Amino acid sequence: MQFLMYPNPASEEARALSAMLAQRLLREGQQVCAADQPELADIAVVLGGDGTVLRAIRALQVDKPIWAINCGHLGYLTDCQKENAMQGLDKILQSEFHLEYRTRLGGTLMNGVRVSALNEILFHRGACVHTLEMEVSVNGSLALRYRGDGLILCTPSGSTAYNLSAGGPVLMPEMELMAMTPICAQSLSAVPIVVSSHDHVVVRWYMSNRDGQEERPDLTADGQEKYLLPLEGTLDMNGELPPVALVRTEENDFYRRLQHRMHWNAE
Repeated sequence: MQFLMYPNPASEEARALSAMLAQRLLREGQQVCAADQPELADIAVVLGGDGTVLRAIRALQVDKPIWAINCGHLGYLTDCQKENAMQGLDKILQSEFHLEYRTRLGGTLMNGVRVSALNEILFHRGACVHTLEMEVSVNGSLALRYRGDGLILCTPSGSTAYNLSAGGPVLMPEMELMAMTPICAQSLSAVPIVVSSHDHVVVRWYMSNRDGQEERPDLTADGQEKYLLPLEGTLDMNGELPPVALVRTEENDFYRRLQHRMHWNAE
């Protein structure tokens, strides 16, 4: 097997563990490919937190299974903690693992710019003084219309991030769903809605009060890419992207993992 090492460059701990794992792989007769040849890898080994995983997916631009080792803080997307990395590697070399497939979001802005995310696509009024007016249609039918600070479109992977803080639902990891969660809506009737990730969703935003408005709202994808938006526009969620395959070597108990990492139901 060929492995690609992708440590968080800002973490000395992640870089050191990456070197140790690479040496172990070479001793075992495996191959470690160069960072500029991700297409040769069978598995990408990502060392860091959730942000590093999201950056790796964008940087590699290849649909390779990702084995993520937590060298960060929350590490919700990761498979194991750094102290269990060698045991996890043993399981991978013995083919004692499975792949967990995670849905991604894809869409096109009105100017043709493509947007993609594993966690979430976030609309926010940013520095605008006035609220955004949001309209969301699903398969041609109006589903949401409200004024507020913005909107979160999230996958099951992102449902435990900003979406959860904003009052959105937690979705099971491998569901093919998308949650649409209003941010600080001025109407109590604007509630989170869950739709299929295969539904055709169109988001329109605009600002009714534009007098003297110089600032612009923005869109952020996975906290990695930010786009400054015009005062009015659309995002057409028309792009179904291949799912991300996460390598799992540990027991796949979603609820226990969620409670442990979110510190829920602590005694």
